[in-house]
Amino acid sequence: MNGAIQAPDNVRKQRAVSAATRNEIFRSAVDLRQLCRMGETLSETNCTNSHEFRWLSRIFQIPVIVALLGSGCGALHISSQPSGLPLRYHQTQYGLTFFLPASWQGYSVLIQQWNAPLYSADNQRVAGTERGPIIVFRNAQWKKDGPYQDIPIMVFTRSRWDALHSGKFFPYAGGVMGEMCHNHQYVFGIYSRYNADDSVKGWKEADDILQRNCALYTTPPLYPE
Repeated sequence: MNGAIQAPDNVRKQRAVSAATRNEIFRSAVDLRQLCRMGETLSETNCTNSHEFRWLSRIFQIPVIVALLGSGCGALHISSQPSGLPLRYHQTQYGLTFFLPASWQGYSVLIQQWNAPLYSADNQRVAGTERGPIIVFRNAQWKKDGPYQDIPIMVFTRSRWDALHSGKFFPYAGGVMGEMCHNHQYVFGIYSRYNADDSVKGWKEADDILQRNCALYTTPPLYPE
């Protein structure tokens, strides 16, 4: 006996299983965090609803797991639910959340596309074409013979956003491209002249909605103006 009390075989086996389970838990948590940081299209909602997370939360009930996953997923940190913007839209493919006022009830969302010539390293010739989606919010009052101002949000991959800021391409002939927000994989841009025609109904309201959405995101822009 050597003066020590030996645990029964079944207790030792249970302890061994518990240790193996804890190791597996931490490996799974780290794997999920790495996936998020690598820019996979996993939002915080996707992470916390995943099979792995549900398994972890049942076995290992500590808030550290939630903090671990939250810190690794998404850079779209929204400070609070905006007052006066009760309508919430979430685009799961790109991870964009956008809020609209009650007057926009019945709005529609269109997916359009931007295109731009891509210039060579010496900027002397066109080497290809860059393209990406535009998420367009359209008011229910919009009519073909009486348009209401759309709210277009341009989507760029992080590498395309870098290329745009290094002068490799630009989708339009003039104006500037501002950042509304970004996550680990995408940047959501606003073209400065999207509402330049002040004869279109709602052009000022659209700008106000955009500004209020921009104010919700606490993450600094990738290229501060």
